[in-house]
Amino acid sequence: MQHLLSSQDLSHEQILSLLARAAEFLPTVRDRKRLTLAEGKILATLFYEPSTRTRFSFETAMLRLGGQVISNADMGSTSSAKKGETLFDTAKMVSSYADVIAMRHPEMGSVAELAKGSSVPVVNGGDGAGDHPTQGLLDLLTIQQELGRLDDFTVAMVGDLKNSRVVHSQCEFLMHFKNIRFLLVSPEGLKMPADLVAKLREKGFEVSETDSLESVMGECDVLSDTRIQQERFASEEEYLKYNGVYILTPALMAKAKEKMIVIDPLPRVNHISPEVDSDPRAKYFVQPTYGVAMRMAILATLLGL
Repeated sequence: MQHLLSSQDLSHEQILSLLARAAEFLPTVRDRKRLTLAEGKILATLFYEPSTRTRFSFETAMLRLGGQVISNADMGSTSSAKKGETLFDTAKMVSSYADVIAMRHPEMGSVAELAKGSSVPVVNGGDGAGDHPTQGLLDLLTIQQELGRLDDFTVAMVGDLKNSRVVHSQCEFLMHFKNIRFLLVSPEGLKMPADLVAKLREKGFEVSETDSLESVMGECDVLSDTRIQQERFASEEEYLKYNGVYILTPALMAKAKEKMIVIDPLPRVNHISPEVDSDPRAKYFVQPTYGVAMRMAILATLLGL
């Protein structure tokens, strides 16, 4: 692995290797310990788009590995980008300071553009509505650890499937496994991109599309929930057409399987009732632990540790 820029970058064997290594790091994360594996190494986190979970997760992962972090959470307005510096030139500069770079940007393809100028590994921390490979991998780890398998289950993906880079990444990674049924739940205007649906079907997966969350609650083993993303809409008026269209409630959870799990990248924006938090099937506040372990595995692998 030179970089991790896309959910399509990894082979089946590389995915399994990262899952296994992340599982090995889980006790370190849970016990809040620090290793010495990355001693002397520096991670630069370059975030051109707001983030809490992803940036803190990358930084915690590097610190748990024993490395150090340099960070800019507001690259768009507090870096040389404000002066017009290109991503290529930014990469040239930052890779002279750091051993690995994690980047988030609101424009699709921007992380790959930065990687062209970097002499060190670059990790995509989310590029617009395109891709979010590290979130997709931590979701796989969550499913594996909590459901007990990565084959033979039904996943319902719910919400803004058009703009959610998370569900796009999940689809790409889940294609590496067997006998998965996809239930895609969204309003008509926010459906999963047609090319991705076609790709799933071409690879032999059963795919159903609906606008009814209630109709799938009793069928799924994994509910992959996602908010309606205001930042992806051209206007507030357009966003308000969809805001609140799906809200996960205890009444809906009562219709679900006893062993079903709910995953969600968060933040919570009027799409999960707080009363669901106490349901043992809700795993979205467990996922940060899996996220740190997976990002430790990714950073360690990219750094050759």
